[in-house]
Amino acid sequence: MKISLATMALFISFFGVLYAEMKIPRSIHRIDELDEAIVKATKNEKPLVFVYTDPGTS
Repeated sequence: MKISLATMALFISFFGVLYAEMKIPRSIHRIDELDEAIVKATKNEKPLVFVYTDPGTS
């Protein structure tokens, strides 16, 4: 019973995220360009998504 409830909760939350109406910009900036990206996003009243990753990994 607990497994089926957990599965159902996961399923509902997964599809809730799909319909969250959040659009991620397609442009990519490096950390040294972050200040420029913040200014650009603020000027255009667009969201800024920040994802930290190591570019040397796959």
